[in-house]
Amino acid sequence: MSTAWLWIILPLVSAFGLWFLRHHQRLSLGISSGLCIFLTLAAAILPLGNTLRLGGWTFELAPALTVLGRQLRLTDADRPLLVLFYGLGTLWFLGSARRHLSPFFVPHGLAALALMIAAFAVEPFIYSAPLIELAVLISIPALIPPGQTSFRAILRFITLQTLALPLLLTGGWMLGQIEGVPQQTETVLPAVLMVGVGFALWLAIFPFHTWVIMLPQDTPIFPSGFFLSLISTASFLVMLDFFNSFPWIRSILPIGAGLQLVGWLMLLLAGLWSLFMTDLRRVLGLSLIFDTGFGLIALSLGTPQGVTLFLETLPARILGLFLITHCLSYLQHTPNEALPISLHRLAPPTWASIGVLTSYFSLGGLPLLASFPARQGILFALAQQSLPALISALVGNLLFLLNGIRLFNYLMQPRDGTMAPPDESLKTLDGWLIPLAIIGLIGLGLLPGVFLQPALYAAQGFLNLAR
Repeated sequence: MSTAWLWIILPLVSAFGLWFLRHHQRLSLGISSGLCIFLTLAAAILPLGNTLRLGGWTFELAPALTVLGRQLRLTDADRPLLVLFYGLGTLWFLGSARRHLSPFFVPHGLAALALMIAAFAVEPFIYSAPLIELAVLISIPALIPPGQTSFRAILRFITLQTLALPLLLTGGWMLGQIEGVPQQTETVLPAVLMVGVGFALWLAIFPFHTWVIMLPQDTPIFPSGFFLSLISTASFLVMLDFFNSFPWIRSILPIGAGLQLVGWLMLLLAGLWSLFMTDLRRVLGLSLIFDTGFGLIALSLGTPQGVTLFLETLPARILGLFLITHCLSYLQHTPNEALPISLHRLAPPTWASIGVLTSYFSLGGLPLLASFPARQGILFALAQQSLPALISALVGNLLFLLNGIRLFNYLMQPRDGTMAPPDESLKTLDGWLIPLAIIGLIGLGLLPGVFLQPALYAAQGFLNLAR
């Protein structure tokens, strides 16, 4: 049996079956959550590419599956990423238990999750683009609640994501026609520019970033957070695969300097924009933009340490984005998702408002929280390469954390004589995910070595990236 059958085909088939059970919320949530837990544990325990003996039965998890002449390859080095993705699915499906979401969220979310894994597993790289585009199209019914009449953010989301498809296909095809290392950059530059713009559209890099801010404002917060987290993380991994497939690009073009420049510009953009934020729903998009900036800086280092540091940030990224989305959905004071969430909703302190602040500071790299150890390593490595880039990154980081202090001030503001509503978040199972996620973010900050070894192991699949 191939690994792709277990971690790609099985979830796709299950998503198809859950589509017919979409109106039975508890049943579909139970099946999807149970499947994600099973696949997470299987990826953590089973060695891929080896023979497994269970009593008198012998199973071999072959690393590759050939489909229409193309391979879906999941090796043993991909196990940490599989744990990460299906752990993400477990969190989001359990967290949606009491949400009034579109009935398409569970089946379409599970299908999109499997397609994203197929995107970084497929060989050659060029076929990742249609898979991610298919996942984007699948996400649309899950993002549109019944009765919604405004589709401005969704249209911009679809348009920019779809524009990336021809750019990546054309640029990837042009690079695939080049044999060896070309002597002249004129033959490579147009293809690299097309691929670069395609990734910029996927990752919401300036000036293509507005849809990330708009989507949580015009669509339900919970599914928008899920698909933002999923698409951005998978796009980063596909970009890693691209540079790993064409390592000679770094030797003839200043790719590292370009990634570094865009990275600290993203940090400055998120830091400045956050200071003028009046709607809490924008916290999700700004946090994603900020984290993307640090991810680009990590990949710009061009060293094995940079790749490892980037992979080490992924658990903190996924857990932080989940917690901030989950808590914002609790702070939404009305079922009408079109209304803004005032900053005053942070007071009085509740588990939801504390969760927003904890995840915000974690994504901002505050010491003792999950993102800090890897961010510290990224900044130290950046200091050895470019002092101006380091200063720019630190300024953006400082502005982002200053906004966190502003949010904390709103959290501690006394109410205007009205009685605070009781905090009922811990009365449900999905509510208990808030303190558990807070403990997880603090634990990852205090014990950074927990994910260091899995990150080093996953980096073995991208060795060419550092050459």
